[in-house]
Amino acid sequence: MNKQYKVAVVGGHGLVAKAIIADLFRYNFPISELVVYGSKEHATVDLKINGHTYQILPLEASNVKHYDLVFFSSSEDLSNKYATLFIEKGARVIDNSSYYRGDKNVPLVIPEINESDLLNESKIYANPNCTTIMMLLALYPLHQVCKLEKLNISSYQSISGAGTLALEEYVNETLDTNFRAKILPSNNAEKKTIYHNILPVVDNFTVDGYTGEEIKIITESQKILHMKELEINPTCVRVPTLYGHGITIYALCQEKINLEEIKKIYQKVPYLKYKEMPDYPDLKEVIGTPIVEVGRFRVDKFCEYTLNLFATSDNLIRGASYNAVQIALSLIKLGVL
Repeated sequence: MNKQYKVAVVGGHGLVAKAIIADLFRYNFPISELVVYGSKEHATVDLKINGHTYQILPLEASNVKHYDLVFFSSSEDLSNKYATLFIEKGARVIDNSSYYRGDKNVPLVIPEINESDLLNESKIYANPNCTTIMMLLALYPLHQVCKLEKLNISSYQSISGAGTLALEEYVNETLDTNFRAKILPSNNAEKKTIYHNILPVVDNFTVDGYTGEEIKIITESQKILHMKELEINPTCVRVPTLYGHGITIYALCQEKINLEEIKKIYQKVPYLKYKEMPDYPDLKEVIGTPIVEVGRFRVDKFCEYTLNLFATSDNLIRGASYNAVQIALSLIKLGVL
């Protein structure tokens, strides 16, 4: 009989936490028990997913119990405070916050790219940023044959990436043209409505003018690819779309681009869907799936070492829950869990 695991998900009624629970069942993760932790405010509101009803257990030290695996889909503060408490009780932790991503001792993993990084002494595994996941999956086949040297990217990120409250704010804006924004684009940026608008700010501004999201893309990509020298210049933009992200990529490589050969390679990658002209990546086609669509391939007119492309993916599924569940399945496959 195959082993089954006691699993907990921290994040209550959050968008990603619900997606993780759904994906655990969708991809047949072997579960003997599943417990959902959340805030005290949500403890009286049961969570219903895939025909299952879960009572929310308040997240506090006295409620930390033994599990084989715990998924964190909450704030950095909660990951910092509670992850090690679960580990002390015998768990391994997959964290979707950014708290552990920069820790040199914690693997930051996209299984299709760097699964072997899970084979270390850590009991915490970091799930990358949703935009980082989409970008690197779109680029990895190119990197394997031409080796990346420099990236210029612009992201187009949906409102759901900012959480449930941002989605609620958007709905209020559609109903009231005089509604004053309180959440978007970030904590330390001037608040502006996203309805009929585009906001070139995702996450808080840093002292050098970049945003936290842009810094994450740089540092996380370098860590996942083991390329500290990789140059990345991102601009992240919030757009008035509920779910799903898009990204424009300018990729300078160390080898000349053979466009037809690159296309053939991309057509064979199982986690990608290559779209040839006159077709192109369509956000509606990837919502609810783990697929990354790629297209608009063209060699730069001024540099034969550069490929331009566009990609789309579901930020909650491909960019969060699916990757977290695949990390868990990889831990089983590698004999770690």
